[in-house]
Amino acid sequence: MQRAVPDGRSSRAVLRALALLIDRVVTVQALRPPETAGEIDAELVMQPLVRDALRQLTARSRDGALLCRIIDGQLVLEGVPIERRLAADDPLLGGLLRRALTLGIGSITVRQGAAPGELLTLASLLAQPFRTGEDARPLSGDTPTTITRAVTSDEQPRELLRSWSVLVTPLQPGADPMPRITPSSPGVIDDSGIGTSTVGGSAVANALSRLAAARTDDAALAASDLLVELIDGAEFRGDALTIESIARATMQHVHTVGGGGGRLGGERIMRRLLHRTSLRLLATRVPYTPERTITLELMARAGDATVEVLVQELMSSQESQARRAYFDSIVALDLNATMLFDLVRDNRWFVVRNAVALLGEMGVEQADVAMLPLLTHDDDRIRIAAARALMRLGTAKAMHGLHGVIEDQHPEVRRIAAAAYGLPGIGGGGVRPPAARLAAALDKERDEDVALEMLASLGKLGSADAIQRLLRIAQPAAAAEPGERQTNREAWIRIAALEALVRARGYAVMGAIDSLAGDADPEVAAAVVRLRATIA
Repeated sequence: MQRAVPDGRSSRAVLRALALLIDRVVTVQALRPPETAGEIDAELVMQPLVRDALRQLTARSRDGALLCRIIDGQLVLEGVPIERRLAADDPLLGGLLRRALTLGIGSITVRQGAAPGELLTLASLLAQPFRTGEDARPLSGDTPTTITRAVTSDEQPRELLRSWSVLVTPLQPGADPMPRITPSSPGVIDDSGIGTSTVGGSAVANALSRLAAARTDDAALAASDLLVELIDGAEFRGDALTIESIARATMQHVHTVGGGGGRLGGERIMRRLLHRTSLRLLATRVPYTPERTITLELMARAGDATVEVLVQELMSSQESQARRAYFDSIVALDLNATMLFDLVRDNRWFVVRNAVALLGEMGVEQADVAMLPLLTHDDDRIRIAAARALMRLGTAKAMHGLHGVIEDQHPEVRRIAAAAYGLPGIGGGGVRPPAARLAAALDKERDEDVALEMLASLGKLGSADAIQRLLRIAQPAAAAEPGERQTNREAWIRIAALEALVRARGYAVMGAIDSLAGDADPEVAAAVVRLRATIA
């Protein structure tokens, strides 16, 4: 949700909690029929072992984000390797590492404040049975995720799993970050527009060879004359591959010569490639280019026009992976948020959702005013997207607007609204809200994940009212107030209240916590011992 400053301790806590959840899912999956292994359903979620581990992971992810890479068979957290001996001695971390290596995973990223359903999807991906051939299949579930092919596919995908909270990427083979395009490279397209050519006699290959060899402005300008004509022809045919080849080779040339002789010719070609038609053709190649950064570096020179054509492609694309590529490219360019404001008012739900998500990821703080009315939209998908984007912006106006939807019909909107109560908001005016409305909503809440988020936020508020409410919830059922739901005395909610108390007041509440050391519920008693250790 909020952008987190990397912290080694919180990252390790998230990683261990993830490893525990994976281990629990593996244990439960082993008891299920083979044909249902890997599926995410209500039965899996409600298994006590899985549910408890999911609660722990969700709680740890509130404290910080996770960025874990697997490099040379070693876990690397926030750029710091975990000693191989430590991973080997820890059965949970060792099991996660072995599974990541077997599944060919290169990195796992979890956003701070991750959605519980998406965390379960991540754990289920890592816990899936190792399958081969036709038996390999992606996970199924009801969270809004993109799971790219089975991990055993012959073709290496760019991503294995992508959702709002989680990104999993595969191990990638080593590659030159700026591959040189030569006449013999498969990336060079012949001037007939039919397909690739490895014959150095084609017009495009010859022109690119002349440009690559040019070390004076005169030679480069002569090569650019030929290439501009070829660009004209490619535009007429709608030949995006040729345009891309020329663009990438030109960027390579400009990087090679730097400020020396031959740059003028490259600059002339780049100016021609930024004409509207060429820009649109280049945009169609963004999801498929082997090194997207090179193409975007050129397209960024067109400024707002580039974002416009990328947004058009995003809205019209029918492929989920292509849409993701366009989305990431727009965020990376960080240009022209103005046109996205217009799309927020579009009649098509998917256009509004994408525009709102882009504004949130780009951190356009002034977009909060345009997004706030969407919190009352009839479409759940738009309300969820708006709530997530406002949480990303984190402005005082955004937080105040989220406080007002604490009783929304959709649990994910309520969960995000509950989290907003525990955050002050940025940009001034971030006064903490009173706890009364949040506490009243907690009394009526039926969704466990939302209730846990509410308890955590009561702890972050730390007001006298919030502390008193948490103390009452932490007590056993016999101490329940008249008229309060007995479900508020289940072990999981009592433990969550205790954790929130420790977060809010630390040593100041140890007397109340110690009074529960001999609690009749063994889970609560064990939690007291654990919380003592964290404060000591």
